[in-house]
Amino acid sequence: MRKAYEKNALKQVVDQLEKLTGASAEKVEYEPGGATSRGERYEPDLVVEVGGFRFVVEFKASSLVAPVVAGIEQLKRYSAEPPEIRLLVTPFMGGTGIRKCAEAGISWLDLSGNADVSAPGLRLYVRGEKNKFISPGRNENPFAPKSSRIARHLLYQPSRMFTQRELADETGLGEGFVSRIVKSLEEQQLVARDNAGRVFINKPLVMLDAWQQGYDFTKHEIIRGHVAGRSGEDIQGKISRTLKSLSVEHAVTGLGAAWLHVKFAAFRTVSLYLREWPQKDLFEQIGFREDTAGANVWLIIPKDPDVFFGAEPVADIPSVHRIQVWLDLKSHPERAEEAAAELRKTLELS
Repeated sequence: MRKAYEKNALKQVVDQLEKLTGASAEKVEYEPGGATSRGERYEPDLVVEVGGFRFVVEFKASSLVAPVVAGIEQLKRYSAEPPEIRLLVTPFMGGTGIRKCAEAGISWLDLSGNADVSAPGLRLYVRGEKNKFISPGRNENPFAPKSSRIARHLLYQPSRMFTQRELADETGLGEGFVSRIVKSLEEQQLVARDNAGRVFINKPLVMLDAWQQGYDFTKHEIIRGHVAGRSGEDIQGKISRTLKSLSVEHAVTGLGAAWLHVKFAAFRTVSLYLREWPQKDLFEQIGFREDTAGANVWLIIPKDPDVFFGAEPVADIPSVHRIQVWLDLKSHPERAEEAAAELRKTLELS
């Protein structure tokens, strides 16, 4: 069944290349043999010649980060020379996969109709086609708020190996739940096991990107408003000092936390996690006026309190772990993307 599905998908690739180039396929080889790299036998899923270009194709049935990275690595092992083009194909290429292909210099195409192919004498670029392969059922997301405790504890201690009992004890999750999440991570090739069955991360940066892909900041409750102050730094410090004096557990994230960790750029938006929903008088104590239009402060009540795991003071201001900061920056304004890139360099996960 799987072979039939892949063969049909590869036929769609040929059809799509013909449509995009306006030329007919002259030579089509499914799983051609004989290609070797560094002594290892490697067979691409498809080699096809269209319009004078030879495409070396790797197909992945999932657009999740781990399969995309695996496909890129496989294509890199094939010593294609111009006009040969390494081409990664998935049902639908998401934003993280697009970024990974761009970083690796790999062309891609998806069965939903999108493409980004570059080679001397050829440029194919199509964006905006919707995902035609959304599953009607509910798939397990190991990076949902509660489930992500597993990824958090593994990534925060990347050199450690865990038994499933240890993961259950340290995350406060049931052993059955942990077993299900670990199985999902294994299926995505994000974790492995040693001979004793202990769980560990074999590719921390791939796990990090997979978590970002599955992370939804909007699952938290966010109260947006305005606090007067000279700068983001001034407002962040003032709010934190007030919350400490009231014994309110909190930790900053986003742009303000990135500034604490890597001193990257001035910022306007201050965002803080609060352990519990704030009482009305707390708003008055910190000078907070709810106003989404001119908001410069986000008060965040986390969907799962495990976001506080690994929090520690930086310059006397409590901050969530820098991995959590990096995740949250995905959904922040201003220069959040640049701040995330700087912060990522400090994560020590390679």
